[in-house]
Amino acid sequence: MEYRNVREQVTDQIRAELLLGKFEVGEAMREIPLAERFNVSRGPIRDALLQLSQEGLLEFTPNRGSRVGKEWDGKLITVMVDLRYKMESFAMSEIIAHPAEDFTSKIRKNLRLFKLACEDADMAAVVQLDLEFHRLFLRHCGHSGLESVWLPMMGGVRLPYSRHEMLTDSYEEHKQIVDAVEAGDRKAALKALKTNILKPFKVS
Repeated sequence: MEYRNVREQVTDQIRAELLLGKFEVGEAMREIPLAERFNVSRGPIRDALLQLSQEGLLEFTPNRGSRVGKEWDGKLITVMVDLRYKMESFAMSEIIAHPAEDFTSKIRKNLRLFKLACEDADMAAVVQLDLEFHRLFLRHCGHSGLESVWLPMMGGVRLPYSRHEMLTDSYEEHKQIVDAVEAGDRKAALKALKTNILKPFKVS
């Protein structure tokens, strides 16, 4: 694989584990142990830690390196989740109004893989595909740069998959979003998106 692909895979895996709370707040993220774990050189690890620091998941201190960042408090989570919904609803509305040529095939492929990950309870894959699902809307809405603004908004939030009795319920939420988007039903799409993003945090 090309170096860039290795870096992206490592970044995605560490991001998923951070969002799932697999590391303790304040825990040091050391390059050498991570490089050994992923069987890569320290370069991709260093790049991954830098990116995740920029996203707010890690905190970087000169001469001390990167440590796991704190989760936001309740008030800030409410604000950031609401902003996230507004950003994604804008992107979704743009896609419904101006469908991107290859968006449907990519979002449907994501759905198929997400369903399998949920059925297998593969949490790392669930997180990666969940994030990728939402990022696809941002990438294909016709407004470059939106995704880079969105990523740091996820930094202080831990994903509440425990709200579901079954992980496949999360897949069903995504499917409802896609079905509504493909039908051009903006009202239904935004309602489904609100259920997926705001309801878990009890934000109206």
